[in-house]
Amino acid sequence: MTTACSPHVQAQQPPKQKPQAQPPLASFASQRLILLPVQMLRADSGSFVTMPMWAEFRKTLDDSVAAAISDRGIGKGWGYAADVLRQAKRNAAYVGDPYALGAQPLRGQLYKPNDHIPDVMSNNLRGLIALGDTRYALVPIELVIQRDGPRQRAVLRLALIDGRSGLFMWVGEAASDPMTALTPALINTLAARVADLVVAR
Repeated sequence: MTTACSPHVQAQQPPKQKPQAQPPLASFASQRLILLPVQMLRADSGSFVTMPMWAEFRKTLDDSVAAAISDRGIGKGWGYAADVLRQAKRNAAYVGDPYALGAQPLRGQLYKPNDHIPDVMSNNLRGLIALGDTRYALVPIELVIQRDGPRQRAVLRLALIDGRSGLFMWVGEAASDPMTALTPALINTLAARVADLVVAR
C-alpha cells in the first residue's frame, strides 16, 4: 500500500553551503610578481633555528616555498628568490643585495595595508622590481620561531608590496605545525602554508 504525501508538506531543502573563501593572494596568481628571499630571523638561543645555521636554513626555505607555489601551477609569471638573486648578481652595479632590503625597522612591528614601507627598503626594492618587470613583490619579512614548552613552530610574516608606491598592499602570515624536533617537515609544512595563501589545494 502506498501513501500519498500531503501537498502541504514541502520537501526539506539541503542547507546552502557557504562559498569557499579565495586565498588572499589568489588574484595575483596569474600576474607578474617577484617573491623575495626571507629577510630576517627572530629566535632565541634555544630555538630550532639559530643564527649560525640561518644562511643555509633560509636558502632551503626560500627554495621550498618556490617549489610549493610552482607545483600548484604558478610558474611563468612569478620570479622566485633564486631568480631574483641571479638577476641581482648580474646587475650588481644597479641593485643591492636581495637578502638585505632594509627591513630591520619592521622587526617585531605591526604594519597594515596602505602603510608606507621604510625608505631604504623602498629604494632597494624599486630596482629589483624593475629587473623583474613588475611592480609587485611578495616579501617574507621575518621568520619567527615560537616556543611552547618542548614544542616549537615557525611563523613566517609576509607582505605584498607595491614597489612603485612603496605601500603595503596585504600583510599576513603562515605557520608550520608545532614540532618537538627540527625535521624537514617543519620547512615543508611552512612552505605548503605559504602556497595556500596563493592557490588552495
